[in-house]
This record gives sequence, structure tokens and C-alpha cells, in this order.
Amino acid sequence: MDILFKKNDLSGDTALIIGVYENLLLTKTAKKIDSLLNGALLKALKANSFSGKAGQTYELITVNALPAKRLVCMGLGKKEKTSELAACRIGAHAAAALLTSGETAVAFATDDLPPAAVGFGAKIASYRFTKHKTIFKAPVTVKEFYILTEKPQAAQNQYEPYFAVAKGIHTARDLVNEPANVITPITFAKRAEELQKYGLKTEVYDQVQLKAKGFNMMLGVAQGSINPPRLVIVQWRGKPEDKNTHVVLVGKGVTFDSGGLSLKPAKGMEDMKEDLAGAATALGTLQALAMQRAKVNAAAVMAMVENMPSGMAQRPGDIVKSLSGITVEVINTDAEGRLVLGDALWYAQERFKAPVLIDLASLTGAIIIALGTDYAGLFSNNDQLAAQLEKASVDSGEKIWRLPLDEIFEDPIISDVADIKNACASRAAGSITAATFLQRFILPETKWAHLDIAGVALREKNMLLGPKGGSGFGVWLLDRYIRDNLEQKN
Repeated sequence: MDILFKKNDLSGDTALIIGVYENLLLTKTAKKIDSLLNGALLKALKANSFSGKAGQTYELITVNALPAKRLVCMGLGKKEKTSELAACRIGAHAAAALLTSGETAVAFATDDLPPAAVGFGAKIASYRFTKHKTIFKAPVTVKEFYILTEKPQAAQNQYEPYFAVAKGIHTARDLVNEPANVITPITFAKRAEELQKYGLKTEVYDQVQLKAKGFNMMLGVAQGSINPPRLVIVQWRGKPEDKNTHVVLVGKGVTFDSGGLSLKPAKGMEDMKEDLAGAATALGTLQALAMQRAKVNAAAVMAMVENMPSGMAQRPGDIVKSLSGITVEVINTDAEGRLVLGDALWYAQERFKAPVLIDLASLTGAIIIALGTDYAGLFSNNDQLAAQLEKASVDSGEKIWRLPLDEIFEDPIISDVADIKNACASRAAGSITAATFLQRFILPETKWAHLDIAGVALREKNMLLGPKGGSGFGVWLLDRYIRDNLEQKN
């Protein structure tokens, strides 16, 4: 669905959406429509108990009384609570109202709302993953979604950064929604290479190169699968004259997680295609930065493996020497994400020496027990970084909640036969002990944050900003953080 901006004009054969605030406070366009209908609009809204609550809709049959062939009233909520995020959500509601209605063109008179934010909400909410459907498909019929505004060119210019973020979110969703027989470590690398058209630089390390470099934890996870691992490195150099890298994103990229020899239960295992969500978000964020030509140097390191049981698979009790030199006892092969990330985090620091390192991973089921499916867990060794991410969370609406990192969580990961172990005897504080494991691979001078997105990466039901399935969580959050705190504006 294309988002287009044009001058306020009620003529034409498109369906028309107009806004009404709570307490039946009509917008400028709604007042004009009410006048054309001799007060019938307001009377109809009152008669049908329309309150103007955000997202509420009412369709009015006008029988050729208006130029628009179809009129939908959209509740905008309280006028005093209008914000960028609220406008984005209104755009999503507006798109959902007619997305599969059979209409091919829709116009929304935004009036007081920020038009670019409305367009952004409509764009990300219009996403559907129907690539593999041949029957029972509910197609998106709306091809053109017009935003009516007094200054269409200015709105179009303001929309461009939003469009880049939307495309990044859609890329991340696609990668999570694809089945594991489509997205393997090799095909993920190819998808990353396709994004070079935006100006990204991509490198891919194969199994031989990873072994030579000493990625033993990552290789241990991968050794049970016929699909060989890949380390995918993507860079955006928005400040080419600056040789430094300002931020590195590290993504867990388990294209399918069976649990290995510590096999998962069959129930719900089909969702384990989403275990690459961290890598998908990192890649989507780099795409968004590149499409915006952001003046920042950023990199993404994505460790891609498939965790499978076989005669070649890693065993519980195995000991591996990490890229950092730390030895790790593998207690549970289903705690594979922290092994993959440990090597990737160390490599990212050695290679780029960036002051800020953020990893993303659908790491623990324990984070769902702690925070449910609306919040991602945030762990950080730096209060300033944590606060900046929390602000970006508020601005983007992608919710995060900081949990503690404390020395008391060190003891449970100490091994009797190696330096540390990848799982604990107790299930207590499972997300925290996982983060504590990762912190062992963080250099003291690095500002580091870990986002556990296990509860938010895959939605089990339709949400306002997108259908069930991959959410693309984190792209908007990280783009906002980077643009606000690291981008060099001059």
C-alpha cells in the first residue's frame, strides 16, 4: 500500500475517512461534512453512541450527498493528548478500517494531526505476509492511501524517514515469518546482501573462516545441523570521513531452534523459526539508517546458526573455548543463544571498537514469565545508555523494562569444570543469569545493553500496528535511539 500526500480536497471517488475527537468534537473537515449534510452527521453520531474514542469507527451512508463515495468517521481520542505516537496509532486504525474492504483508494483528512506520523502508522499496519498462501487469502485491496493535508510536499518530506523505518520493520517481519526451510543461515546472508542496493556493505564468513578465527561456541551450536553457519556483518557508513564506528548491533540469528539434544517439547516448536528475530531486527535497523542516509557509522553483527539434534550435535557436558578465551561448559543445548552471542559480542568489540554495543535476542522464556508479551527486557552496564534507550522506548511505543545486573547473579553460572556454564541448576532469575553470562564477554570500556525480545518478537494475535506473526520489534526503538543520540547532525 502506497502512502501519498495531497492537498485537502473532498472531491473524487475515493473512500473518505474523517476524524472526530472525544465528546463529539468535530475536526475542521468533519464540520465541513456536517454542514454539507445539514447537520445529519452529528445527529447520526449521537444516535449511534459514537463517542470519538481513539480507533472507534462509524460508517455513514450518504446516498450521493457527498463527492466521496464512502464516508468513515474515525475516533481520534482526546484532542489534548494528540502526539506523534497517538497520530501513528490513528493512522493504523484508519488503515485497518478499510484495508481489505474492496476499496482500492482511501483518503484520510488529517486536519490537526501530524500527517507524516499518520502515514507511518498506516504503512506499518498495512503489512501482510501472504507469500505462501494460495487459498483463503484475505488480500489488501487498498493500493493508494492518501493523506489530505494543507502542505502535502512538506508532509511528504517529513514522511521519508518514517518510510525508511517502516521498510526496516517490514524486512524484519518478513525474516521472522519465513519458515526455516526458506530462511537458513545461508539464505539469511543472501537477504542481507540484497540490501546492499541501499548503500550497505556486507561481509559473510563461512564455516571454515569461523573455525580459523575461533568461533567455537557458535560452531558448537551449529554442528548438529546440515545447514552450515554464517556470520553476517553489515555496515552503514553515513560519515565516511570518520573512521570510527559509533554503534554496533549484535543479533542472535538461530534460524530454527529445536533445542538440540536438549530437545524442546513438540507443542509450539513451529514458532522456533522466530529465534532469528534479534538478527532480523539488527538488519532492519541498518536498512532504515541507510535509507535515511543517516549521518552515523553503524554496524550489525549477526550470528546465524541452526540448532538441531543429530549424531554430530553438541552434547550436554561438552566444554568449548570461546573466541574470548573463556571456557564454557554446555549444560543445556537449548541455552544456545548465549553461546552464539558470546562469540559475536567479543568479535564485534575486537573488530569495531565502538563505544556502544547493543545486542538483541529472543533469549529466554523466563523474560515472558517476568514481563509478559508487551515489554522486552533491558539489561545494561551503563545508566546513561539505559536511560537513552528508555526514552526511545517511550517515543516509539516499543516498551522495554530494565532489570538488574548484580554480582549476586555471578555464582549460579560458575562451572565446576570450566570457567562458566551456559545454564543454571535453578530456574530462578533465568533472564538475569543469561544476561550475566553475556556480560562476561563485554569489555569494561564498552557501553553495553542487552534486549531480551523473546516475548515481543512474535505476536500470537493481531495487533494494532500489524498482524499476528513477526512484529519487527526494536527497529523503530533503535532507529530513534541512534538518530537522537549518535547521529552527527552537521
